[in-house]
Amino acid sequence: MVNLTFRQFGIRTIEPDDFYGSFSEYILNMLEGNSDQTLIDLAQHLEINLFESTSSIPDPKFWKKNFFKLFLSHISAFKKETAELQEFLLPYGITSFVAHEDIEPTKEWQSEIEIALKTMDGLASLLTPDFHESKWTDQEVGVAIGRSVPILSIKYGLDPYGFIGKYQGLQGSGKSLKQISKEIMMVFLSNKNSQQKMSHGLVYSFIESESFAESKEKIGLIEEVPYLSMELIKLLENSIKENRQVRDSFGVPESIKALKKKFMG
Repeated sequence: MVNLTFRQFGIRTIEPDDFYGSFSEYILNMLEGNSDQTLIDLAQHLEINLFESTSSIPDPKFWKKNFFKLFLSHISAFKKETAELQEFLLPYGITSFVAHEDIEPTKEWQSEIEIALKTMDGLASLLTPDFHESKWTDQEVGVAIGRSVPILSIKYGLDPYGFIGKYQGLQGSGKSLKQISKEIMMVFLSNKNSQQKMSHGLVYSFIESESFAESKEKIGLIEEVPYLSMELIKLLENSIKENRQVRDSFGVPESIKALKKKFMG
């Protein structure tokens, strides 16, 4: 399991029988000589936060537990479309924050936004032509850059600019929100810095499947994940017993057994 993870990040490995030290000595030996960026990528994959205090932040109720937490940065005029996108993202294991929808009238709105920015797993900027004229959107992107969380730009008439110009972008104009939501999920699933948390959210979404077709589609996405932890494999196995939409969906239980063999031997 350790070697599988190391190889994913281009870290050299050897067979356990060829190393005559302890497990911890093996880990240190394999990590020695790798670049700082490789070690940072590996730490983020393992959810070891190197960039902010470990002091606990209460889990805000606007995030759905166990899902990938995505901050949707947008201007107020694009509120309706952003709220609709929020709904389309949920089936893919993504819980998203839309400021104009998720802030309670009785709460200080700026504090709520700050909490969302501190606890997000990634940020998507919805680049409408007047995006950069907002007092807040550039600051939201700036926080994401400062926290080194993955950033995705979605182009709705404006190309990425400034610091976000170097980050991956998707074309949003002319596409349905359902199509965009799936593309967003695939981007974060393919990013080494977010695929662990995105995989987590996708599996938790899968075990809540409400139809045979839904479980079939989602297991197909999960099969593309490069790594699944023992915890996630066990969740998939339990879903066969606990969810009829998984158990009786043609080929799905067999796919779960194949995933277990692939990642756990």
